[in-house]
Amino acid sequence: MQLTIDRVRQLGAAAGIAFLILGAVSLFLPGTAPKANEVAKITPYLVDKRGSILASDFLLGLAFMFFLLFLGALRTHLGATDREGVRPGATALAGGVAATVLVLAGTAVTNAAAFQVASAGDIPLNHALYDVANDLFFLSGFGFAAFFIGAGLAGASTGALPGALASTAYAVALLNILGAVGLFAKSGFFAIGGAFGYIAPLASLLWILAVCIMLLRPASAGRVRTTST
Repeated sequence: MQLTIDRVRQLGAAAGIAFLILGAVSLFLPGTAPKANEVAKITPYLVDKRGSILASDFLLGLAFMFFLLFLGALRTHLGATDREGVRPGATALAGGVAATVLVLAGTAVTNAAAFQVASAGDIPLNHALYDVANDLFFLSGFGFAAFFIGAGLAGASTGALPGALASTAYAVALLNILGAVGLFAKSGFFAIGGAFGYIAPLASLLWILAVCIMLLRPASAGRVRTTST
């Protein structure tokens, strides 16, 4: 099957938009999660919100399937002008894959806790699983930071991304790094269930939305190539 660069970009944009929709729904579907210092609320949350958590986990897995498709299309776009063999976008690809693995691992832990374990009422175990899942989510911020930095550098060096998108990628990367403060914050803004847990994901989703809009536009004639799949 022959695909033009424009077609790859459009398919990547469609996958990115699907990721955004599914990711946003999965983020808010289970409702407000307990904060780091609200240990007594963790077990009731996992039990009472079981159906919503399981549905959210499925949607999140589906969302990241589309994210990987978007990631591949973005890598193709960033590398379309490569004439020196430096493979621009390779760092973004690696960071995105690493972040995906960590998010899915955290999702699996949450799903395991809600599926059967939580109903047994073992509060320390439920607390431990809840913390492990959130720690994996926090650690994914480093992978996302590498993705945004890599995309920003590749976009700026090749002109594949508008200047505003390339520069804001670094700010979004910083937000994702700051989110990892939750690894040792016991309470407050950065801790589990804190407000910052929504800021970095929403900023990331908005940046990806802007890239999807850009990818929907035809590439300049001088940069159109054909690739086989």
